[in-house]
Amino acid sequence: MLFSSGTSFFQYPFKIVTSSPTEPTKVPLRFMVSISKRNFKNATDRNRIKRQVREAWRTQKQPLDEVLIKQQKNLDVAFIFTSKNILPSSEINNKIKRVIERLKQDHEVHHTTSG
Repeated sequence: MLFSSGTSFFQYPFKIVTSSPTEPTKVPLRFMVSISKRNFKNATDRNRIKRQVREAWRTQKQPLDEVLIKQQKNLDVAFIFTSKNILPSSEINNKIKRVIERLKQDHEVHHTTSG
């Protein structure tokens, strides 16, 4: 459902696909990471990148989470890692921060126009 009907945008090194699920979920914000086996043959490399992305997401998702809870909305987010190189954690943190800011703006704009 996420990939067939979701919207996407690109923020290097990620392609981000988002979708609002039709049925309510227990948590307002669901998240996944995908890394191509074609670009990273070793599972240890893929796992390292996944750990970096998950940690950056975990530490920075709170503002987006609060917006969704306030509006009683749900959001599914998929991160597809498109780079062919392993990036430092600081760069991944900065990119995740930009993605979260964009998602937050996208969801605040629709709701605050009436106020």
